[in-house]
Amino acid sequence: MGLSVRRLTGADAVAYRALRLEALADTPVAFGESVEEAGGRPDADWRELLSGDRAFFGVFDGPDLLACANFSPEPGEKAKHRGWLYGVYVSPRARGKGASNLLIGAVLDHARKEGAAQVHLGVWTENRPALGLYERFGFSTYGTLPRALFVDGRFIDEHQMVCFLDKENE
Repeated sequence: MGLSVRRLTGADAVAYRALRLEALADTPVAFGESVEEAGGRPDADWRELLSGDRAFFGVFDGPDLLACANFSPEPGEKAKHRGWLYGVYVSPRARGKGASNLLIGAVLDHARKEGAAQVHLGVWTENRPALGLYERFGFSTYGTLPRALFVDGRFIDEHQMVCFLDKENE
């Protein structure tokens, strides 16, 4: 069928929960939440999450959700020009097929429509494919958060990155 991207809704909660749990098991160093924490949430929480202020996006191959990410705007008058890209994950069965490009493109398009001037993210310093992806979309590193996470007996550092949406054509 081919890949497509769209914003997720409460109706996607079961598929999103399954993909999120896959992500947490597959790449625990990339997320601040554990499989146990996420797996213990009731179904209603997953539906509510997808219906909140954050905009969740998914890449589908037919009915199958294969990748996800979300955009969270900063609250408040003085910070509303900023937002955060969170929860980026592409299932191994979709890697190398353009899913990440569709996903990040959709999130950044949404951020622009929401009036964001810049989008921030944190990424594991050793995740070379993700770093390359974000750089291709215009993100640059502005700092490193040492010991951002503690996973499987070791500390994980995160690069903090930003994409200035209001300077793309300069």
